[in-house]
Amino acid sequence: METPSAAGDKGWLRTFSSLRIRNYRWYWFSVMAGFVAMQMQTVARGWLIYEMTDSPLALGLISIAWGVPAMLIGPLGGVITDRMEKRNLIVITQVLISLITLAVTILLVNGSIQYWHLFGAALLAGIIFAFNMPARYAIIPQLVGEKQLMNAIALNSSGTNFTRIVAPAVAGVLVGLIGIPGVYIVMTGCYVFVVGAVLKVPTIGVASRPQKTSIMEDLIEGFVYIRRNRLVLMLIVVAFVGILFGWPYMMLMPVFARDVLNVGPGGLGMLMSAMGCGALVGSLGVASLGVFKRRGLLMLGLALVFGVGVVLFAISKSLYLSLFLLFIVGLASAGLFTLNTALIQSNVTDQMRGRVMAILLMTFGLQSLGVLFISGAAEAIGAPLAVAGGGALLVLAILMLAILVPDLRHL
Repeated sequence: METPSAAGDKGWLRTFSSLRIRNYRWYWFSVMAGFVAMQMQTVARGWLIYEMTDSPLALGLISIAWGVPAMLIGPLGGVITDRMEKRNLIVITQVLISLITLAVTILLVNGSIQYWHLFGAALLAGIIFAFNMPARYAIIPQLVGEKQLMNAIALNSSGTNFTRIVAPAVAGVLVGLIGIPGVYIVMTGCYVFVVGAVLKVPTIGVASRPQKTSIMEDLIEGFVYIRRNRLVLMLIVVAFVGILFGWPYMMLMPVFARDVLNVGPGGLGMLMSAMGCGALVGSLGVASLGVFKRRGLLMLGLALVFGVGVVLFAISKSLYLSLFLLFIVGLASAGLFTLNTALIQSNVTDQMRGRVMAILLMTFGLQSLGVLFISGAAEAIGAPLAVAGGGALLVLAILMLAILVPDLRHL
């Protein structure tokens, strides 16, 4: 592995030190291209569904279709990740994602797309991502080593957050210029690039396992490992409450764009980009900090800012105030989850890494439950009040964790 001479780096040089590693660069490019496609899909598919159905609940059900497989199958994906060459698993899953996107593109071009097609595509994508994402997280330490791990994770987050600035705004413009079918054509091209970039990363091998065990035994071992590692368990709980109560607002952004702020698809892209700008600042800020004391206290503080920001955004009626608040929400949430992931990665063994990251990613699947609850509430009491309630629950949950689990404050 190519090792960067990062020890003497200062300032912005330290911020980007892990990108000196060739294999990590190609991996990072693949992440960028994949998340460009995903962020464009968030705008194009969200707008299409809301125009087709005029229902916030329909947006929530798409999230359920994606999230439930990630939640239920994710631990199995972690077991397969620990047993398989991670680069090859990423390639296989990305090819399948490309084919799903191509199928939806063909339906859009033919004018025969229906809601159930989008629901089915989201369901299949959720199943595939249950195997893709654990491998993507678990391969990073193999590419960069322990000393560059936090920087690499932060830059990985920074790359995805950069796409949250550019891709939604571009998608909002492209919807008007070339239509939603054209946006999906661009997305398909992005996924093809992902496959090519990952193929540039050489195979690394599988961490040695002390004995042959069954898939079920490996699966149980992952849950037992987390139950016995209280610190890792509490870090996963922090991620869980942030995702369950804080993130569902994103699936309702078309509602805020069209019905609350009256800004159309272009405005939807602006709102998503503002969130991405903040997220980029937050993740780059963590990357520049390196290893520092009281990371747990900073993580909890960012979680509180995240929750308060969501509440204030939900009750805002001004576009410019909403853009500013989404910047703050993006900054806080990106800093929170970057720190959370890095701390978990730093406290697990290579043999267990895939399973632990898969169980962490189960919490991302559980986001769909939060989306279902808040989108259902939005049907009954309106999106602003429903989203504000989610943000308030996040603040309450983080305060309780900070008080009841002092190890998190002292981490």
